[in-house]
Amino acid sequence: MKRVTIGLASVTAILVAGVLFLYSSLGAIITRAVNTMGPEITQAEVSLNKTTIDATSGKGSMHDLSIGNPVGFKTKSAFQMNQIEITLETESITANTVIINEINIQSPEITYEVGPNGSNIDAIQRNIDAFVQKHGKVSKAGESSEAKEGNPENETRLIIEHLYVTGGKVNVSATLPGAETAVVPLPDIHLKDIGKKQNGITAGEVTKAIMDALKIAILKAVISVDLKNLTNSAGKLLKGTAEVVQDAMGEVSQDIGATLQKSTEGVTDAMSGIFGK
Repeated sequence: MKRVTIGLASVTAILVAGVLFLYSSLGAIITRAVNTMGPEITQAEVSLNKTTIDATSGKGSMHDLSIGNPVGFKTKSAFQMNQIEITLETESITANTVIINEINIQSPEITYEVGPNGSNIDAIQRNIDAFVQKHGKVSKAGESSEAKEGNPENETRLIIEHLYVTGGKVNVSATLPGAETAVVPLPDIHLKDIGKKQNGITAGEVTKAIMDALKIAILKAVISVDLKNLTNSAGKLLKGTAEVVQDAMGEVSQDIGATLQKSTEGVTDAMSGIFGK
């Protein structure tokens, strides 16, 4: 009996030590996950400097997140996020579905680069959509559909209760000689209950939900810029791009609720909060 007691105590100690190690290294785990999965999802360079998480409160921050551009674009990056505040339920870390109470992206800097075949934001969005399509998606019941590659059933699911993007700006640029850059404010975004209806969604689907909302906010910002005046040497190209943006915003404005609901099924009440209303 004594040996059994000692054995159980040893196992318990090992388990406790493992949990403590997990909590203490949580920031490093998040950083590594972002730097590993980010390029796969976006097909662009992704770099997160570091993440700090308090194991007791679940509060922390992500520092210096940069998302580069796909091949063919010239600007340094598409997204620069120096400070991201996060709060998560620490007890959910060891579960299949991790619950993030809040993500607050403060003062992001976005570069909307116009090229002959569309914008860098369009290209990144297409890459994200292709990743989600390739690797399957989570059904409304919370069960993953069969993926073409990999085993998504074993992938950690995520729920984000609140996501805020505030104080951002958009640099509107063109991949052309002599092109100038315009800077416009990004409308604030508030998304609620990402993945909650499905009892958690994959990292790819979370990225898609956020990117879809960002795309609409970026278009809302870009529509205020006279793209024809960004350069004198490419009026026709930029005129065409301006018309594309106008058309895209027209479609969104006709039925913004249906558009976002279709592309971000895990985001409930997104329409009422997307521009801080």
